Amino acid sequence: MVTWRKGGRAILAHARRAAKEVGSSCSTDTARVRLARDLLHARIGDDELGSLARALAALTVDERHYWVGVFYTLLLSADVRRDQAAYFTPPYLANAVLNLAVEYGFDLRSGSVLDPAAGGAAFLSTIAARMTAKGAKAGQVTGRLRGVEIDPGLARISRTLIAERLALGGASSIDVQVGDALRRRWKAEFDLVVANPPYGRITPAVLAGDHWKKVAHSGNINKYAVFVELCLRAAKPGALVALVIPSSFRTGPLYTKLRGYLRDQAQVLCVAEVGPRDEVFADVAQDVSVLLLRKTSAEGRADTRFCAISATTGITDIGAYPLPKDWEEPWPCPTLSAMPHGGATLADYGVSAKAGYFVWNREGDRLRRAAEADAFPLIWAKNVKPGRPCQPAGKDGKGADFVSFTEESTSIVRRPAAVLQRTTNNKQPRRLVAAVVDPAVYARWGGFVTENHTIVLAGDRAADVALVCQLLNTAAADVRYRALSGTSAVSVQLLRSLDLPKPACLKTALKIHADPEKAAVAAYEASAQQPASRHVA
Repeated sequence: MVTWRKGGRAILAHARRAAKEVGSSCSTDTARVRLARDLLHARIGDDELGSLARALAALTVDERHYWVGVFYTLLLSADVRRDQAAYFTPPYLANAVLNLAVEYGFDLRSGSVLDPAAGGAAFLSTIAARMTAKGAKAGQVTGRLRGVEIDPGLARISRTLIAERLALGGASSIDVQVGDALRRRWKAEFDLVVANPPYGRITPAVLAGDHWKKVAHSGNINKYAVFVELCLRAAKPGALVALVIPSSFRTGPLYTKLRGYLRDQAQVLCVAEVGPRDEVFADVAQDVSVLLLRKTSAEGRADTRFCAISATTGITDIGAYPLPKDWEEPWPCPTLSAMPHGGATLADYGVSAKAGYFVWNREGDRLRRAAEADAFPLIWAKNVKPGRPCQPAGKDGKGADFVSFTEESTSIVRRPAAVLQRTTNNKQPRRLVAAVVDPAVYARWGGFVTENHTIVLAGDRAADVALVCQLLNTAAADVRYRALSGTSAVSVQLLRSLDLPKPACLKTALKIHADPEKAAVAAYEASAQQPASRHVA
């Protein structure tokens, strides 16, 4: 297996160079498909593309098909690629998803399959190979597979890849149709519906009917949530639905309707964390989960199996646990239940949390490069560096930026505060990254504002803020937040409810342990041994 940490990054870089080299000659779907097919069959010369073809020829068929699909998407414009969310399922993950489906009863000898977001045929191609391995003839397999793909070129490539799996001379019998699956009407007729659907905000205008109301709140409709509803609608009663979707569905406050719908319409057989996230999709830092469902009534539900999937270790079981009875409650990773429970929250430390205020690309006219009487310094997310006082500095690293105000605003922070990054990337080892604002900022300017990619942690006492900041920067707090949230963005709501050790226990632990990491672990353990009550320091 070529993972991102074992050669995958090199192949991706190679594919980028080849795509850049031929980019000007690939302005049409036909041209892009032709190059992808040439790459697949190694009908290439001695240029970058030829070198890439020879590298792919040494890989397994699963990996070769994957990289051909990735190469095609690199020929698309950045806007089209982002709009279509054209990021394909790597082979190890596709195989793990199918292993789970087979384990829970999908019959490769007779079952029918739909992939409504076929992409590069990661699932359909692999399923076709498994069906033939069970003795099915090519004609039987093609009659049991159906896909839909919005990009005409990708639909053609999908048919080509499936045809190669089945050793067919042509792809005319492969049923991968061009179109938007969300605009189609679906009957409950498939034994397995499997998908890695696109994600991103959409409006009701692009959808067929009002099915979205079952899984999304008005104004916050995400493509992947609507695809989940589509997949359940297309599955037969008792059939399986296997999905690779952003982990935000497990805990995000905007996905309460989706979680409720899942509990109403299906048995949640398995929830699997996938990671590390930089091994999942090329160019994507999105955390994802695998969700396996059985379309059935609400009666006789068993506990849900939780596991982890990685390229190196495959499927690792965590355990079986009941989902929360209240459908609005998040579905945290069950590893959280095995950790010592602190029993406190930010409020117990006298610290509040609120999202950053200033959206610079919407209110750029208020941005200043020099201090003025009505302006306050702006702290950007990039100014937050753990272990160092946080000071405002411009995007260019020179001086500070300022935001002008015409009147007093609650967005101007005048109390002791720390700033936490609201989003992290796959190069950062921690999800929670915070730093205390330098007291000199208040002395010089009287306060500050932060951009919307930050969270402000404020309190009446500087010591309380510093204590919380030190705690949030530890692995003990970070792992608990990661178990609670499955997204790269830090939720203010989840941060407010994050389980923390009791303040008194943390202060005592810090007197014993100079290392904050050891002190945090000791504080959680000491808190768990105390009665379940709240103590404000």
